[in-house]
Amino acid sequence: MKVYEEIIDFIASGPSSDHVVTFQPSVKTKVLVSDLIHKEKTSGLFTEETSELGHYLQIEHIMRLAKAKARRNISHG
Repeated sequence: MKVYEEIIDFIASGPSSDHVVTFQPSVKTKVLVSDLIHKEKTSGLFTEETSELGHYLQIEHIMRLAKAKARRNISHG
């Protein structure tokens, strides 16, 4: 499973604004991403790993934007 698939599955589930705001990747995903980042900084990544990390970072950015919008939606109730 790619590190970003968990976020894709969450988005596809059609979460409420409350669920978007409180979403956190699993510990397993956090560890995998941390390992990729560490490997990138130390020994370098294979092409597939670089792609996987890049996709994760893009989706994580989208989730941050979605969380900000969800917070606004909640506050404007």
